[in-house]
Amino acid sequence: MPSRNTWAALSLMVAAAVALGACSTAPTVPTAGSPTPGQAATPVLSIATDNPDPLKAVIAAYQTANPDAVITTQEAPTGYDQFLRTTLAAGTAADIIRIFPGAGKPTATGVLVKAGMLVDLSGASWAGDLSAAQKAGFGVDGKVYAVPIGSTGLGPVYNETTLKSLGVAIPTTFTQVLDLCAKAKAAGKVAYSMFLKDNQVLLTYAMTAPLVYGPDPQFTNEQIAGSQTFAGSGWLKAFQMQKQMQDAGCFNQGATGTAYNVSFEQVAKGDAAATFAFSDVSGITSLAPAGTTIALAPMPVDDSGNLYLAVADSSGYAVNAKSPNQDLARKFLDFMASADGQNAYASTGGAPALPNTSFKPTDPNQQLMLDYINKGKTAAWPDQLWVGTETTDALSQATVAIFLGEDTPEGAVAKMDQAFATDVAGMAK
Repeated sequence: MPSRNTWAALSLMVAAAVALGACSTAPTVPTAGSPTPGQAATPVLSIATDNPDPLKAVIAAYQTANPDAVITTQEAPTGYDQFLRTTLAAGTAADIIRIFPGAGKPTATGVLVKAGMLVDLSGASWAGDLSAAQKAGFGVDGKVYAVPIGSTGLGPVYNETTLKSLGVAIPTTFTQVLDLCAKAKAAGKVAYSMFLKDNQVLLTYAMTAPLVYGPDPQFTNEQIAGSQTFAGSGWLKAFQMQKQMQDAGCFNQGATGTAYNVSFEQVAKGDAAATFAFSDVSGITSLAPAGTTIALAPMPVDDSGNLYLAVADSSGYAVNAKSPNQDLARKFLDFMASADGQNAYASTGGAPALPNTSFKPTDPNQQLMLDYINKGKTAAWPDQLWVGTETTDALSQATVAIFLGEDTPEGAVAKMDQAFATDVAGMAK
């Protein structure tokens, strides 16, 4: 994770501002003409993003209700972290900026708040509607700094045709998970195809949803305070269960050398019953025979039936503290938090981060996410709350080591605790 002193250094990077010329800054509607004498110019609201399509759907909906609004976008589909940091340091950043939860990357909430770059939005009418996980991801010290938008789920995704051929349903208990593994193995199939060549840790995220972050959304803050550890939490059980599943023959051979496209193809063709992926399963569906249903589900970790789905808000939108149009920016974010704004953003995929009764899902996986969001049974993705990259690297290494038999669950959590301590120490630099 970059040192916080990076922000001071960036203020000297005046030459880097030429990078702005390579970014799109295109108005979404024709800019208003020069005002006549005595007539004030229409304020222009600017928004920075690296994911313009859903944002433009929100802008279009906003302009329907506010036809005189003039809005431009600063688009940086690649290199967004550097782009945003440079514009913020140079004083040329947009009025509204896309940011990310936690403090694990340069454009994350915690990093930008510490640098004094964001406006406190705690007084907004929608701030109280955020879940505990959203407040933890997009807030600091009890204050809220962004509107969460664009929810995405992850977990096991099943080929329901394959499950039917094996005589089983989507597991809702861990005993049923092991039963699926046994029946798939007996039929010459794989229960869960893993693609660890791509540093896939989605199984762990799916497991820690019910084991850690669902019941205790403040877990990472407690780690930072020194009252929680990976070794003393459900993380150890997650690794132990993965070892148990491996010993039961749940996974494909050579998982550490398997790429995601191979796992997707195995599930699509019915050679595997499931893999671990995100709620947008179109990549698998496109490879499968017509009529095949690929269904997302939560990962059971015991037989209690107490299930949590790993769901995260892909990003949030915040007000630049140096914006000259803060009132207008707040008005736009109020709309973004509304049902119309959330639904417009979700129209390109995903689900509203702030649930509402008017959103109409277009597929069962969207509906599943909504059901768990409405029940309050979701959990954040761990890395979105971590304070540096050492922990993420340690998790990837530990996952592979356990699969190769080169480490134990106990050794894995010990190494992750060491990495987390390194990241926390880096916060002060």
